[in-house]
Amino acid sequence: MKKPILPMHLQMFAETGLTTMDDLGEIKSIDFVNRFEAGIKELLALLGVTRKEPLSRDMKIQMYKWTADLKNGVVAEGEDIPLSKVTRAKDKSFQVAFNKWRRAVSAEAIARHGASLAIDQADDKLLRQIQGGIKTQFTTFLGTAPTKITGVGLQKALANSWGKLSTFEEFDGAQFVSFINPMDAATYLGDTKVLADASNVFGMTLLKNFLGANNVVVLNAIPEGKVYSTAVDNIVLAYLDMRASDLGDIFVDFTDETGFISATRGRTLRNATYESLFMNALVLFPEIPNGVVEATIKAEPVPGVGV
Repeated sequence: MKKPILPMHLQMFAETGLTTMDDLGEIKSIDFVNRFEAGIKELLALLGVTRKEPLSRDMKIQMYKWTADLKNGVVAEGEDIPLSKVTRAKDKSFQVAFNKWRRAVSAEAIARHGASLAIDQADDKLLRQIQGGIKTQFTTFLGTAPTKITGVGLQKALANSWGKLSTFEEFDGAQFVSFINPMDAATYLGDTKVLADASNVFGMTLLKNFLGANNVVVLNAIPEGKVYSTAVDNIVLAYLDMRASDLGDIFVDFTDETGFISATRGRTLRNATYESLFMNALVLFPEIPNGVVEATIKAEPVPGVGV
């Protein structure tokens, strides 16, 4: 007599490479930090900046100023000429803010729009806001203690700025970059044919070969009627490496390869939301504030008026 065949309880294993809900969170986190890193790298490349300085634990940046001891230039024949001395001395220091952003996507939003769309839309909005804050803060630093000049019209304001920068011995042979308001660029370009190569990165427009020399960046945060110029080597990116800090094992799940920003995600059961936490400490600033030239654009004289 044959024995009855007993039911077999087979354990089914998920197929290798299956994308799960947890993977969705990880993929979106990695996508966010990588897009942020790519934006910063493109911005630095646009500006020509190569100086990236990791912050120490005190989270401070040090700015500098020039001090000059200029001797009397009237020297009698045969007498020793006294030495004039120019030095770079410490100026103000600033505490870099530790930035934290938290957002949550409701279960209803995920159900209605899908996880990918609900998460992507929030990420894009947050990413633009973070980038905008970096640009605004950079503009504030440009106006901290600049060397001020004037120029009639945008072209002369730019030319005078580059000329003034060329008198700074520390910037001898340096590449310069200027920042202008979109309206000032529009006023000039409206009546002038300009040969320039334009590229857009990080919400900025770079005009290469604008007016024949140097790079000009069009930036909303620059006040209308002002031009800020400095040497590329005077611009520094200071940042806290989120991978190397003690936060790494507690709040940091994902970072980009540079450590510029971190991302952490997880479910919140008490209110059925999917939360994200992003953190960084990053600032773009001119190391020597008075190595920034602020040119005020004066109105061009109207032909036939005042003659």
